[in-house]
Amino acid sequence: MQVILLENIRNLGKFGSKVTVANGYGRNFLIPNGKAVPATKENLASFESKRADLEKAARDRLSNAQERAAEISNIQLKISMLAGDEGKLYGSIGTIELVKAFKEKGIDVTRQEIRLPNGSIRELGEYEVELQLHAEVVARVKLNVLPEMG
Repeated sequence: MQVILLENIRNLGKFGSKVTVANGYGRNFLIPNGKAVPATKENLASFESKRADLEKAARDRLSNAQERAAEISNIQLKISMLAGDEGKLYGSIGTIELVKAFKEKGIDVTRQEIRLPNGSIRELGEYEVELQLHAEVVARVKLNVLPEMG
């Protein structure tokens, strides 16, 4: 399936690119989320006529993501959890716990924006959590996992 990208998408292409994607990816994710339109003659013509407006919207999304990244990069998260003697957590810290920790700081973050390349956090210590706020914007936040005193 060929689509026209309405925004930059990591590992796929830049704004305005005509790319070939799997049918399900285009039909179930890109098109419903407004990230792409099918590459038909009508859509190509419509895209070219609206290109300036779409580019402005894409620039606005990028600048909003950069502002959010600047705000988020300044904070340090602390999460306390019960842990064993060797520093192993009883349970783990995943995206849901991180979203709650951000919310406590007054920052709205979605689970989809959080990147945990090594999977859930299962030990005490300091970590760096990445937030993919935009295809071109990544914010890094320091996370301290502390033992819960109980």
